[in-house]
Amino acid sequence: MLQVIGILIFVLLIGASIALHEIGHLLPAKKFGVKVTEYMIGFGPTIWSKTKGETTYGLKGIPLGGYIRMIGMIPPAKDDPTGAPRSMTTGKFGAMISDARKQSLDDVGPADANRVFYKLPVRKKIVVMLGGPTMNLLFAFVLFTIM
Repeated sequence: MLQVIGILIFVLLIGASIALHEIGHLLPAKKFGVKVTEYMIGFGPTIWSKTKGETTYGLKGIPLGGYIRMIGMIPPAKDDPTGAPRSMTTGKFGAMISDARKQSLDDVGPADANRVFYKLPVRKKIVVMLGGPTMNLLFAFVLFTIM
């Protein structure tokens, strides 16, 4: 019985670590005005979700990570500021990059042009990207203090 309780506590703490990590990215992104469309714990099919404001919060079927989805994570190509894909690519890798750019820019509507991640100053991008690991360090510090 104690083994089952230990496993459940471990799973809950891993889930809390994942959730806090993603919150570490979410909060500064929203504070800096980036449009965040999704905050999800897990991968795969959605088990539960709720939309609050412009963000959908939810749980997915495979609890091995999580993500937030910010619009404009990938900037348009330097030689094509409109983001239109090129007619020719430089191979499979080039095609993947072009597809990722196109998909990233499909999420950006006319009203969201100034709310994209790639237009943030570098210092704010660093704060958003380091927010997750910082939350993990704080969570570890709290757990070690409790222990």
